[in-house]
Amino acid sequence: MNENLRNDLIKHAKVAFERACTLRENERIEVYLNEGAVKVSDVLAEDENILYGQNRILCYQVWGHDYLEEEIRAWIDQARAEISPKPLEESIIETLNAVAASKGLTPEEITSAEVFANLKMDQLEQIEHAIIEYWWDNKEVENAKSLALEQINEALKGL
Repeated sequence: MNENLRNDLIKHAKVAFERACTLRENERIEVYLNEGAVKVSDVLAEDENILYGQNRILCYQVWGHDYLEEEIRAWIDQARAEISPKPLEESIIETLNAVAASKGLTPEEITSAEVFANLKMDQLEQIEHAIIEYWWDNKEVENAKSLALEQINEALKGL
């Protein structure tokens, strides 16, 4: 089996996974081979199907998982407790302190939701990227990449 094909599939699977982070739980994206070429579906609803057969093979399917807002708030909570914060966590703490100062409160009195609402777009993008990378490739627990590889390897067995 062609290692380049597997690498191309995993690259497209990661893009599909990242996009699925913005979908509802009843939506999905599929990565498939169509006559040997890697293709990625549009967003599919629960009841929408692509017909697969000998020339069109489903290799990876990922359902929507819109947990990012919850995970960002958890990241904010973690940044509060960080003893030696990295630059991203430092920027979160700066936002926390600015919100607290503007309200005349202590940082402990500011909720993670308030910090979230005041993060700059680039901070949100950095946090989202870090969370998605963690979900995709963390070494501590089963990750999205290993699950994608299982699906891809199973699909490619017959080739």
